[in-house]
Amino acid sequence: MNNIKSGVKHDNERNGAVNGIYIAAAKRNSGKTTVSIALSRIFKNRGLSVQPFKKGPDFIDSMWLSIASGKKIYNLDFYFMPRNKIKAHFLAHSLGSDISIVEGNHGLHDSLDMRGRSSNAEMAKLLGLPVIFLIDVGELNRGVVPLIRGFQQFDRDVNIKGIILNKVHSKRHEKNLIRAIHYYTDLKIVGNIPNNLEYSIKQRHLGLLSTLSSEERENFVADMSSKISDFIDTDSIVKISKISKKSCSGVKDLTVLPLNKNKRITRNTVKIGIAYDNAFNFYYNENIEALERLGCEIIKFSPLKDAFLPDVDAFYIGGGFPEIFSGELQANINIRKEMKRRIEEGIPVYAECGGLMYLCKSISYENNFHEMVGAIDADVKFTKKPKGHGYTKLSPFFYDRKEGLWFNKIKSIKGHEFHHSFIDMPSGIIGDLVFDVKKGFGVNGTGDGIAYKNVLAGYTHIYSASSSGWFKNWVAFIKKTKTVSQKGEFLT
Repeated sequence: MNNIKSGVKHDNERNGAVNGIYIAAAKRNSGKTTVSIALSRIFKNRGLSVQPFKKGPDFIDSMWLSIASGKKIYNLDFYFMPRNKIKAHFLAHSLGSDISIVEGNHGLHDSLDMRGRSSNAEMAKLLGLPVIFLIDVGELNRGVVPLIRGFQQFDRDVNIKGIILNKVHSKRHEKNLIRAIHYYTDLKIVGNIPNNLEYSIKQRHLGLLSTLSSEERENFVADMSSKISDFIDTDSIVKISKISKKSCSGVKDLTVLPLNKNKRITRNTVKIGIAYDNAFNFYYNENIEALERLGCEIIKFSPLKDAFLPDVDAFYIGGGFPEIFSGELQANINIRKEMKRRIEEGIPVYAECGGLMYLCKSISYENNFHEMVGAIDADVKFTKKPKGHGYTKLSPFFYDRKEGLWFNKIKSIKGHEFHHSFIDMPSGIIGDLVFDVKKGFGVNGTGDGIAYKNVLAGYTHIYSASSSGWFKNWVAFIKKTKTVSQKGEFLT
């Protein structure tokens, strides 16, 4: 079902068009991630430049798509950005690629908003993309037809152009499904994926991404996409993608410095060390690029494996799964001691979720206790159910009132959290949380953000576009600390 010739190009950069598809489904766990990863790798292997996107704040699906496509991925989210900025963001990063693939989240019309204003359907319409609609047909036969027609008629402005049937039991099952769909609808079936667990990425496999080596991740994607390619009509999907053409005139292409490529250091360059390894890898590319556009040089380091910290002006420690690697993190005594020493000396550090956990005294996970950096006087413990899961909205307790703080200049901060851990700390520290949680859980349900010396650490993952000025203020703060650090002063 796949006859695309290697090297076929759409030349979007020259003609100002964007070719793309939106991968959606009737419900969660229907195979969107599996198919999105497979298509990204199949098209890449045939010489197409694939630009992946993920709707929503997810990190793990995004990392799989980035591995499959070989390109940086970007998130599209109605909570983080207004509609016009989402569209500009999509177009700017799609320009120059042969095909853009957007993986949706949840079901096509699912939304907390009664009118569906945050749904995949709204996103597909906003971006002008045709929808490839996945259906889990494991327990369906002729009944697949009213499901399809219901989705078509619920919002006729959603351009459903292709159907992929997932979990097809047999050739007979496939034949009955195809016959019913062709008789009652005008939609093209572009995939029939067998009901084989080998083709499905289960939730537990997705969560294991951080435990896999680069070679294991690559082998997994290559093997899965190779097997699924036999059951997907990629020629038809490419043809469908061409109807999504949208003029890119007036959309300013984003100029972004490649990570660690530009060795020229300007007079005002700020060097930021970003913790990046299997334990810490939850970063929005939008955040990294925001820092680069502010003139920052990004230097990656590994709290797991490096012997010494890099010579930088600040540290950014993102989320991930430090609990899984807590033994290895504890074993790297040199890095832990050096991090604590530099924090005591006043280096600015911004830490999110897993980064917060790393800066605490210890992590207790699955009957194991391991020491961490110890800069924050707190211990990390876990519960079976998530303590915080979903979007967050924060407001600084000292908004524009306390001198020296860089994070109190933004009245409203939007982000996302997902954590099973909680912070066990002295009551005095709880009273010193810097953010009032308007939405979400944060550290204790009412507050988030622990400030110590020049450190800010919290459970919320910030998305730069949702909190204008966040990184601009932080970079300005870093520059200030460079001028006073010799005096032993702290700006917090």
